[in-house]
This record gives sequence, structure tokens and C-alpha cells, in this order.
Amino acid sequence: MPPQPKRPSAGRGKGRIAAVPPGGDSAFRETLSSRLGKDIKPPTRKRPVQQMDVSVRYTYRAPHDMYGRSGYSVVSNDFLADVLAVLIAQHGMSPIQSAVLLWCIGRQREGWLRTTHKKIADKLGVERSNVTRAIGRLEQWHMIQRVDNGLIFVNPMLGFEGNGDVQREILDALRDRETGKLPEDVFPALNAPRPPRSVQLELGAEDGEDGVVDEEGQAC
Repeated sequence: MPPQPKRPSAGRGKGRIAAVPPGGDSAFRETLSSRLGKDIKPPTRKRPVQQMDVSVRYTYRAPHDMYGRSGYSVVSNDFLADVLAVLIAQHGMSPIQSAVLLWCIGRQREGWLRTTHKKIADKLGVERSNVTRAIGRLEQWHMIQRVDNGLIFVNPMLGFEGNGDVQREILDALRDRETGKLPEDVFPALNAPRPPRSVQLELGAEDGEDGVVDEEGQAC
């Protein structure tokens, strides 16, 4: 069984670097100088460092202006263009499946999402059974994973709300200790479903095989 990602603890974790105390540029430079002074190597005569000059340049960028109050997640462009778009256009990914996936990515925090199938169904305005089947198919595609009752883990390689340090910690916890690779059920590999009926007929598929595809495609 692949290693499970570390569950979220109460509250957000604090960064390892303490914030610079208030006081403007002088306080910032003094703090930065003291940190650099601890790591600098002394001269060849091993005399202590008496003075250090630090030049600080500020770069201001406009903040993102995003819809709503939930902020935003980092989402893979390759996943959107090369996986999700292809699934919808060529492999018959249903509106329910894509809607459930997008809702989970939009509501996850550091990869985790605490919800129920009924809550997702109510938010999307669809039947609960359709959501359950959609989640099962998304698990087969390695996009989300049901870890416990009411607890869903979104593949952190596809979409992630949180900083890069937290994401790397989660990925490190999921890696195989011997090979250093991510387990198959976490890495965003695309196990594409069989093409829908119209595509199969174009490829010359036998009529006896079409019923399974139709049932699966219409189930969600």
C-alpha cells in the first residue's frame, strides 16, 4: 500500500524564518546584516568581522486580483491543456466528472478537502449517486483519492493551494523510499477510458463492446 500523505493539523503551520521586526529599512538592514554575519567566513588572519555593508533594493508587484474570497491555487498548465482538455474533448469525460474535479481543486487546502458526496452534489445541483460515480472514475485517473470518510486528497501535482515548501514536504512523504519515485496512484498518469461509441465505430470496434462504454459514459 502506498504511503499516505500527512493529514492536516489544526491551523496553518508557521514559516521557519521569523518575520523582520517593525522599524522600517534600518531594522531590516540590521536584521539581514546580523544573519549574514553569522555565516560569513573570517579573513585569512581570522580577525572578527567589524563591519558589513548591505544594499537593499525593493521590488513591488501588484497583488493578484482574483474572484471571491478563497484566494487561488497553483494549477498545472500542462494538466489543463494536455490532460483535462483532451479528456473532455476526445475521451468522453462527462460534465459531472469535470465539475467534481474542478470543485475539489477549488476547495482543497494544501491538497486536502473535507467534504461529503452529498455536499458536493448540493453545491453542484446534481444527484449524489452521480457524484459518487464521478469520484470513483477520478480516482482511477489518479486525480483525487478518498483517504477516509469525508476526507479527500487532491493530487498535489495537478492543483495545490499553499506554498512550494509545503507541497514538497507532501510529495516527499509520498515518495517510495527505495526508488525515490512517486507511487502510481498519486502521480498524474492518465489512464484514459475507452473512447465513446462514436469514436469506436470510426475505429471499427465490434458492436458487442459498445454497451459497456455507453453505460459508463451515461452513468455519471
